[in-house]
Amino acid sequence: MACLISSIGFDEKFLVRSFLRRGRQQVDYVLVVKPSTENEKTEKAISSLRRLLDEAHVSLEVLQVDHMNFPIAVSNVMTWLRKSSYVDYILNLSSGMRLVNIEILTAFLLLRLDAEVEVEPESLQDVVSFRVSDMMGYAVDSTDLKILSAIQKGENKIALISKKLKIPNATVWRRVKELEKNGFLSSSDDRLVLKNKGIIFLNFSRNSQL
Repeated sequence: MACLISSIGFDEKFLVRSFLRRGRQQVDYVLVVKPSTENEKTEKAISSLRRLLDEAHVSLEVLQVDHMNFPIAVSNVMTWLRKSSYVDYILNLSSGMRLVNIEILTAFLLLRLDAEVEVEPESLQDVVSFRVSDMMGYAVDSTDLKILSAIQKGENKIALISKKLKIPNATVWRRVKELEKNGFLSSSDDRLVLKNKGIIFLNFSRNSQL
């Protein structure tokens, strides 16, 4: 089960849409981070969201932060996360409170805590999803990039990569495990698959050579 986290502005629709996409089967706790300024529309939005979650028997917690004091707001979110027992998080960053969303995301980055991130474009026609780990830096070298490129071209097993690149199996295994740990790829059914971060770095390296 996951904890859904988002800021909230004058409208709860993005949080409602996010929850309904998953339902009680995936989300059993919602944290709303709200700005310290009192606003009637925000309180109405929280009340409306609470009614929906009460019907679904999902807990709602409200964390108030001084959104205009960036370091304090970020540290308050970090403190909440440190005390949390959750492992899986979903961050909905579609709300109009952009500054609070940035503060939430910064807290996850500074703690090096992974989460699924979703953002709905203005058209509301789709959802862009990625992970916090996609945003965490890592110093890849030419061997790492060759391994990622080989996987993208279909060499999706360690033995195949080793043969293709003429690199010892043990070296490929060690590099693959490190790349997997840092969010560049995943292993599914004994096959290696690139994640967003791997694709980003591959495209970046190719563009840099132009």
